[in-house]
Amino acid sequence: MRRLRRLRRSRPRDVLSSVTALEHTALVGHGGVHIIEGAGGTRRHALHLVKLVVPVEGPLEIEAEVGRPFEVSAPVLTGAGVAHSIGSPGATVTTFLAPEGLGAGAQAAARGRVLVLEGAQADRARAAARDVLRGGLDHAATHALMKACAGAFAGGPPVDRRVLRAMRRLAEQAPGRPALGPLAAAEGLSRSRLSHLFHGAFGHPLRDYVTFLRVRTAIGALMDGAPLAQAALAGGFHDQAHLARAIVATLGRTPGSIARSRFVQAEATAGAMVIP
Repeated sequence: MRRLRRLRRSRPRDVLSSVTALEHTALVGHGGVHIIEGAGGTRRHALHLVKLVVPVEGPLEIEAEVGRPFEVSAPVLTGAGVAHSIGSPGATVTTFLAPEGLGAGAQAAARGRVLVLEGAQADRARAAARDVLRGGLDHAATHALMKACAGAFAGGPPVDRRVLRAMRRLAEQAPGRPALGPLAAAEGLSRSRLSHLFHGAFGHPLRDYVTFLRVRTAIGALMDGAPLAQAALAGGFHDQAHLARAIVATLGRTPGSIARSRFVQAEATAGAMVIP
């Protein structure tokens, strides 16, 4: 991705006055909101979440799986499992939605691609993001923003209940390399059939979802103050280097950048993770 020209612009006082740290992450279930006050970006990555990025100051520069990098000033929606990198010279608000739940409609709109929003959808996303920035980032504001962003899209097609049950069991298991054969058999499916149904529903491989769950567990340990080696063990990774590579591939960030973020998390959602 070509280097962004850093823009020096004064921040709208009413928008960013309530934000005091460089990065803020609020978590709700398997989704949430991430705010970066200034210039920032991610490396190339793909994760099992729908991502809506709203630029507050300056444009976004995006590089997706195909085509050249492009620059846009509108909100951008990325489907689950779509490999991409993104950067901005100014503040951004990113909302994450689970494609099997609240983000089903958004996933249907952006499946397999990066979608630049226009018209009423773009206006709704901008307004919702600015409401959060004006009022401060907490659990209630995060949930409201997620609902507002999800509500900008029509509902998505239903996901096979056998796939959803298998996903729930995977999320409840200890991290590591799960035995997918028995998991599929419990739903009356072969391993290959379960993988096929999952890919058909979300557009990316089941093994990527397993990696996402393991990274989520490791990130939860980092959030609780665990050293990197202990977090790697919690997520079922071989060592710190293995975990670091998985975090970059899944989230586009380094463990250090995650540790520096300010987290706002309700007790009821402990263990949930979402970071761009």
